[in-house]
Amino acid sequence: MQPSAALVMTTIADPEILEDYRRNFERFGHLEHVKVFIIPDRKTPASAYDRCAQLRRSGMQVVCPTIEEQETYLRKFRNLARLIPYNSDNRRNIAFLMALESGADVMMSIDDDNYCLPDEDFFAGHSVARGDVVSGNEVHSSNGWFNICEMMDIRPDVNVYPRGFPYYARHQSVQISQAPAQGKVHMNAGLWLSEPDVDAMTWLVTPVRTIRMKGESILLGDKAWSPINTQNTGLSREVIVAYYYVRMGYPLGGMPIDRFGDIVSGYFSQACVRHLGYKIRVGSPVAEHRRNSHNYMRDAANEFACIWAFEDFLQWLVDVRLEGNNYTEAYTSLADLLEDAVESFSGTIWNDASRGYFHQMAYCMRQWIAACKELN
Repeated sequence: MQPSAALVMTTIADPEILEDYRRNFERFGHLEHVKVFIIPDRKTPASAYDRCAQLRRSGMQVVCPTIEEQETYLRKFRNLARLIPYNSDNRRNIAFLMALESGADVMMSIDDDNYCLPDEDFFAGHSVARGDVVSGNEVHSSNGWFNICEMMDIRPDVNVYPRGFPYYARHQSVQISQAPAQGKVHMNAGLWLSEPDVDAMTWLVTPVRTIRMKGESILLGDKAWSPINTQNTGLSREVIVAYYYVRMGYPLGGMPIDRFGDIVSGYFSQACVRHLGYKIRVGSPVAEHRRNSHNYMRDAANEFACIWAFEDFLQWLVDVRLEGNNYTEAYTSLADLLEDAVESFSGTIWNDASRGYFHQMAYCMRQWIAACKELN
């Protein structure tokens, strides 16, 4: 039986990108098996709603709630509405809840500048995340980290790392090994052509382009962590309870923090997937990243506090021992352990305010669990 899928995104533009996805799903016979949840914000133009109406007439199942409809929807969940701000990519959480409520086997998350390739079955690439048993090479690394950018042909030929990859693990002499393995996949991270998802400091110093994906998709071993974003990412519906999109917009150490909400969420869910014995696959489907306009100086300023915090936070996360036999229990365990851990972190970035941010993060994680429980 063919799985069902939910495609989710937020946008403050006309989502013409969905025309490409409609053609892709139709070409490969999946149009009736995909439901699209697009969450507008206050800046989203009226043309976005017109586009979605047009797509519905062409056979695509599209849900595009107005601001008022979003507010009505969130009132179903105690405390959650005030934790999802406007003018923020955090509103993607609404789409996550709608995807869960829809009963879809797989949720596929994209940004509004991630275009599917016309000749590659986007749906099939991510459908493995429903828990299919996948065989392939599993990667392990001597320092516990695997640079997924090495899976791409990059021009110029320089060494770059994905956004969220810790700086303490970069530019080391690392031994990478691969061995045949198999397991049930619950997360699938697709790669990107054209403009890879690297941080703003990399764009300022070493702007690059990706030409193609090299080789086959791989499985991440226990000793091969990598950041996973919300751009071209698929996951089992079971993982959604552990995939709350973390709020940004707080000052850490006197610096603003932004642009890493999806990365923190990806790390948290990855920890739960690993704890429960499921697999993370990286590679296909590949998307073309036609990057929206960016001010990289401003982006770098907004990213730096989180990058700094990651130097301590990630060293803790890769070694943390979670408890629980399902995603709800594992994610609850993670929230509890996170609050304890930040009290022991020290250094310039760590003060009462930054610790308070992570305490509120844990609170939001618990509220997210409660909301998902209501839907289930």
